[in-house]
Formats: sequence, C-alpha cells, structure tokens
Amino acid sequence: MQELLEPVPNSSRFSRYVIAIACAVLSVLLRWLLDPVLGHVAFYVTVYVAVVYCALLCGYAPATVTAVMGFFGIYYWFVDPRHSIIPVPSEVHGVVGFFLVSAVLIYLGEANRSKQLRLNETVAALVAEARERQRAQDELRAAHATLEQRVEERTCELSAALARVESEIAVRERAEEQLRHLSLRVMNLQDEERRHIARELHDTAGQTLAAIKMSVALIAQSIKNRPELQLLIDDLNALTDGALQEVRTTSYLLHPPLLDEAGIASATRWFVEGFARRSGIEVQCNIPEKMDRPPRECELVLFRVLQESLTNVHRHSGASSAKITLQRTNGQLQLEIEDNGKGISEERLRRLDTSAAHTGVGIAGMRERVRELGGLMEVQSAGQGTTVRVVLPITHRIDSEDPQLSAEPQSA
Repeated sequence: MQELLEPVPNSSRFSRYVIAIACAVLSVLLRWLLDPVLGHVAFYVTVYVAVVYCALLCGYAPATVTAVMGFFGIYYWFVDPRHSIIPVPSEVHGVVGFFLVSAVLIYLGEANRSKQLRLNETVAALVAEARERQRAQDELRAAHATLEQRVEERTCELSAALARVESEIAVRERAEEQLRHLSLRVMNLQDEERRHIARELHDTAGQTLAAIKMSVALIAQSIKNRPELQLLIDDLNALTDGALQEVRTTSYLLHPPLLDEAGIASATRWFVEGFARRSGIEVQCNIPEKMDRPPRECELVLFRVLQESLTNVHRHSGASSAKITLQRTNGQLQLEIEDNGKGISEERLRRLDTSAAHTGVGIAGMRERVRELGGLMEVQSAGQGTTVRVVLPITHRIDSEDPQLSAEPQSA
C-alpha cells in the first residue's frame, strides 16, 4: 500500500504518463459504475480523485493529461447530450469549475509531490550514508580484528623470541660462570704447582748442586799437586755456581719464600730489585717500611698481579721507567703499577673492560682472582703510559667459593 502512494521519479517519464492515462480511464470507468447512484450530478468527482492521485504520484504534466482525458471521457459519456462533445451553455460553469478545481488540485499535488521527493532523496541520502558508515564500521571492525590477530601473533612470536634469547643468555651466563670458576681453578692449581716446583727445585736440584759443589771442592783439595786439572776444576766450580744461582732464582720467581715468611712488602721489594736488574728498567718502589700483613690469599693475588704487570711492561710497553706503590688504608690494600711506555689504545681498553675473551689469559686471570676476593682491578691509559690499579678489602674471605677451587692438589 505504501508503494502505491510513493511518488514516481521524474526520470521515469514513460511510467508517469502510463499511470496518468490509466488514472483517466479508471476515473471514467468508476463514474460509469457510480452512474446509477450519482445520476446527472457530480460528473467529475471521480476525475478529481484521479487528478489528485496522479498529481501526487506523477507530477503536474501527467496530472494535466489525466484531467483533460478524464474531462473529455466524462463529458462524452455522461453529460447531456451524451455521446457528444458539443458545448452546452448550461454546462459552461461546470466546465470552468472543473478546470479551476483540477488546477488547484494539480498545484497542491505537485507541491506535495516535490516535498515528498525531496524528503525521499534526503532519506535515501541518509540511508546511503548510514549504509556507508555501517560498511566503514564493518571494515574498521574487520581491520581491527585483523590487527588484533596480527598483534597477538606478533606478540607470541616476540615472546617466543624473547624466551629463546633469555634461554641463550642464561646458558651463556652459566657458561661464563663455569669458565670463571675454571679459570680460578686453573690459577689456584698453577699457584700450587709453582709452589711445588719451587720447593722441589730448592730441596732437590738445589741440594744436589750444593753437594756437587762440595764434591768439586774436595776434588780440588786432592789434586793440588796436579796443576793441569786445576783449570777444569775451576770451570766446573763456576758452572756449578751458575746452575745453583739459576735454580735459586727460578725457585724464587715461581714462589718466593719471602712471600710466606716476610709478607707482600718484602717480596715486592725483592722482586722489583731483581726485575730492574734483569730488564734494565728503572723502577721506583713506594712501600711503607712497616706494614701489617694482610691475609695470605690477598698477598698471593697482589704478588701475581705485580708479576704479570711487570712482565707486560717489559714485553709490550717499551717503557724506560716504572713506579710501584703499595699501601694499606681504611681497611683496603692498594697496589698500583705505573709505567711511561707507549700505552694502550682505546679499542684495546674497551675490550679489556667488556670481555675476557680478548684480553689474554694473564689479565683475565688477574681480574677474576681480584674479583673473587671482592676487589676491583682497573687498567687505565692516557695515550702514553699505562696504570694498573688493584684495590682489595683486607677483611674479605673466600666463603662461597667452590671447595674444588680452593682444594690444594696432592703432590705427585
């Protein structure tokens, strides 16, 4: 029913005029059906209805066609004399009234139709906009769902990657920790082995050479009447003295007895004197005359740092002088080795601070041993000269160390 009252668009011209003609024909047929009731009055009432309907649906031009066709149909079939379109003076006022009423009805219908078309266009535009907005919302919702799915997938991937990275980091940390403990184990074993070798050289080779020297002396006394052999005896005695001196020096370098007997201060002075004599490098030694002895493990670590540092000074720095400072202040023991050599490049220093893999066994071992005692080791270089500084807390003990690291090896 609603569709029968909807205005026909202006673009459907053929449909509008077909409806107009149909309305005119129907108005005449309806008047014929009502003729027994209406008789000779209200000739154009059905045409008025058709004109109003056509004006509302099709516009003023099709409504005018309906009015004209309906008028001629009614006038021909129902106005006396019937079946004739000859004007009758008595019907002039009816004809004029019909066209006036039809014109008013067409005008009002056209105005209503125009408003309805504009309203329909507005509604259609709103509906189209609503559909477009709904479509945009659907697309946005779908895009949002897709984005959430991608974000979730990416989050899962990142979580898995992060878990793998964390696992690799944990494995690497465990490996580095095991490597650190292994390095400490090797250093401890090395110290003990040095101590063992030094003791063996002193007790065995040293005593053997001393016995040989005594035997040579006895031989020299027994052949005083044979001067031709005295030169050989003197050479043998000199070689024995040299070998005995080398054994004693090697034994002291491996593990100086002064370190156990007199402490780090005396051992440092002795080692520095020997180093200066052998290397030709002038070494200034600043050590207090009287200094309380720190724990044995601190003395051993500091002496190994001193050995390794002076060895590096002799091998790599090209220095002509060095300075050794050992002091005990505020519950800390500080050792500083400074030289005037060519120094260390910035890239090398960065590798020394960040990774033990590129620093060499000596420096890496020193740093690990100092760290194990709760101390700090720094290597500084300003482009010329290098400074190695070690600070150890005197009260620190190795309580949490792996028992295997601190266990002394059994002598072979």
